[in-house]
Amino acid sequence: MKDKLIIVVDLGLVRAYRIDLTPQRTPRLQQLHEIVLDEAHTRLKDRVTDLAGRHGSPTQKNRSAPKADDQNLKLESKRRLIRQIAGRITELIQQNAKNGCWFAAPKEINLQILSELSPAARERIQKTVPCDFTKLSPSEVLEHFLERTAL
Repeated sequence: MKDKLIIVVDLGLVRAYRIDLTPQRTPRLQQLHEIVLDEAHTRLKDRVTDLAGRHGSPTQKNRSAPKADDQNLKLESKRRLIRQIAGRITELIQQNAKNGCWFAAPKEINLQILSELSPAARERIQKTVPCDFTKLSPSEVLEHFLERTAL
């Protein structure tokens, strides 16, 4: 278990931890990297440069509806974020995962991220957990992974 890499992800944050053993031989997590993706935390209207989406088409008195649907823009930005996350994870695994890697991401994006990873990086991932552990402390993250290992 020593020198194992744990990667915890959500759509706007990538955290990498390394499991170290204390002198008493108890495991603890040491944070290696934290990558915050600013694009995930901005609103779509702040990223779009033209003002066409902000004007409504007249429908009724004093009300307006948007001229275009921004669903495709949201999906495309989500795809780009997932590709960016997968690229960062591949780099982290190549540099730090000597004894394998454990990976946790929310259920909605877990398989998408895994499919974007390179085959070499995917082979080093020994365990995946479809949960969002980014808001947990390092000790809680370690507890969740060790519980799932014992099962």
